[in-house]
Amino acid sequence: MQLSFNRHAPRRSVNLTANSDLINMVRAEQGNLSQLLEQTMINFLAERELIHWKEQNSAAFDSYNAMIAERGTLSEDIGLLL
Repeated sequence: MQLSFNRHAPRRSVNLTANSDLINMVRAEQGNLSQLLEQTMINFLAERELIHWKEQNSAAFDSYNAMIAERGTLSEDIGLLL
C-alpha cells in the first residue's frame, strides 16, 4: 500500500522534546532530525493504514480461510501439491 499525502505541502515548524542523548548521537552522525521525524511519521502512518485495512477486510480473510478449510486449495483439487 502506498501512503497518500502531499509531498509538496509547505514545511511547518513544530516544538518537540526528545531524549538529549539521542539527539546528540544523531547529530554526531550528521543525521537530519527533520528527515528522521518525517520518515518515522510516514512509517507510523503506513503501519496504521495496514492495520485498518486488515480490520476492514477481516471478514473476507475469515471467509477465504473457511473456504480453504472446507474445500482445500485449487492445487490440491488438481493434484499439484508441491
